[in-house]
Amino acid sequence: MVIVIAVIAAVGGFLIGKGSAKRSANSTAGSSVGGGSASKARSAVSQSGTKGGDVAGDAFQLSLSRIGAYLRKNVDGPLSDAFKNRRLSLRKAAEDAVAAIEDLHFFLDDPSGAIGEDDLTRVVKEAVKDYEADWDQSIRLSSTGPVRVRTNTEALLDALYLILHNAGVFAQGKGVVATVSSDGKWGKVLIEDEGPGFTAEALSRAYDPFYTTSEGGLGLGLSHARKVVELQGGSIHLRNGPDGGAEVEIAVPLA
Repeated sequence: MVIVIAVIAAVGGFLIGKGSAKRSANSTAGSSVGGGSASKARSAVSQSGTKGGDVAGDAFQLSLSRIGAYLRKNVDGPLSDAFKNRRLSLRKAAEDAVAAIEDLHFFLDDPSGAIGEDDLTRVVKEAVKDYEADWDQSIRLSSTGPVRVRTNTEALLDALYLILHNAGVFAQGKGVVATVSSDGKWGKVLIEDEGPGFTAEALSRAYDPFYTTSEGGLGLGLSHARKVVELQGGSIHLRNGPDGGAEVEIAVPLA
């Protein structure tokens, strides 16, 4: 319990102080707006805050509410079930609980790092492979060839995984496509899904920490992904496709 309280205080305080939030353990469901990646970001994703009071106080209450619900579902629930039902593995429940706590710690990590050069197509392929292995969902990948960009590869992998997970949830069992391209200045990744698309509220609030349209998630994925991309001198844009579905486009500088 002491650990849980410490994590709640740390995450809530960090996000309020910093404004907005890598692939972590594959133990929890992500969100349909906030999103989950592969070595560290495989999880993180509705509430709109309380009425009245100061902004910081409302944000803190929202963070406590979302983290509390997350811990009840992914820590307290599995452990309680294992204690009550001897047919369930207590060891597995404990491992899942620890993984859920590690997922929270993931969002406390500093996503900045050394910038180098890499092939954006290769990075996207790796993120797609990790996501498909974790969630048993196929992603269609399209690229004309190598696209050399300036990036921190590990951090970008995390951001891509979170966005792929978000698209996978939005797709509701339908298709997801990742397209790599270049316009002479930017290397771009367009991730499209065949779901219902963003609502007007989701488009305006998608980057808000703890905003989510999915139960059991944290609502931190997109805010974290944006921070990663912007720290690398890039940008991220959300929109609805002309034929329906949601689109998320990442742009990072060419090498």
